[in-house]
Amino acid sequence: MLKRLFLILVALTTALLARAARSLACAVCLGGASDSVTEGYNASVLFLMATPYLVVASIVGGLVFTYRRALKRNEKAGEEALVLSWKREDSSR
Repeated sequence: MLKRLFLILVALTTALLARAARSLACAVCLGGASDSVTEGYNASVLFLMATPYLVVASIVGGLVFTYRRALKRNEKAGEEALVLSWKREDSSR
């Protein structure tokens, strides 16, 4: 009985170790260098990595565009440019 249990455990361990290399492999490792699955995986990783930079760049670009448009509008109206500092004498307190 003990011998049979030992053989079952050895068989299960061998089966799990034989599948371990394949179960831990990623899509790139299984597909190879020129497989369409590998190319799709690489493209999706590229898009996921580029998305945060594109979002931040579009927000910054929109803010710069709005600021420059406000400066031009103030210059056309003959007013002084937008001052981003606070002066005590300009305050009513």
